[in-house]
Amino acid sequence: MNIGIDIDDTISNSFESVFADSQKFDIEKLGNSGKLENYGKIDNHNYIETMYPHWTEKQINSFWKKYFINMLTKATPKQYAPEILKKLKKEKNNIIFITSRYEVLPNRKIIENYTRKWLENNNIPYDELIMNAQNKLEAAKKANIDLFIDDSIRHCKKMQEGNIKTLLFTTIMNQNLEVPELERAYSWNQIYFKYKELKNS
Repeated sequence: MNIGIDIDDTISNSFESVFADSQKFDIEKLGNSGKLENYGKIDNHNYIETMYPHWTEKQINSFWKKYFINMLTKATPKQYAPEILKKLKKEKNNIIFITSRYEVLPNRKIIENYTRKWLENNNIPYDELIMNAQNKLEAAKKANIDLFIDDSIRHCKKMQEGNIKTLLFTTIMNQNLEVPELERAYSWNQIYFKYKELKNS
């Protein structure tokens, strides 16, 4: 089976890393109170714009310039993700990471190299890494994906519309959003259970 998997907030705790840094930035750098909006109701990876709508574009850019590498290097893996991914690989599945992460500088592979290093440091197996997948459905079709896992509601809906079996990974960001049309998974152990169901169906 070809299994397509997102990285940020699906196998890595990216949001938790960004959230801690955003609170520090809002309170210590901008002199605000850390007040949030829409916590738990973020349907994509536009964390900062959603939680801090009062930040200016300049402040948002300043934040990412200061803390983006922290997210790429210091975020921890989702609990049991490395173990489950190893089991999936041992069972002869192809693990294909499909991420929207993109290079800030043209003709460079800085973000890709950070991403590969993080995967290596956390002993996460994979067969292919697809970067800059702004259209994940297109990338999934090209890779002949049978099962797709992502925390982004938008991407999961597109996959489902494209007739690809999809699991929405539930996170702090999307847990309060009602999406009955999508099948949720609440842990990597449950992802493995649902994969076995699919395989045996």
